[in-house]
Amino acid sequence: MTTQYGFFIDSSRCTGCKTCELACKDYKDL
Repeated sequence: MTTQYGFFIDSSRCTGCKTCELACKDYKDL
């Protein structure tokens, strides 16, 4: 079985900059 990871996002602090999406894609080489 593979390990799956996740992280908590406080959406009330989101400014819509999408930096989290870019970081995730960069980390996963997408």
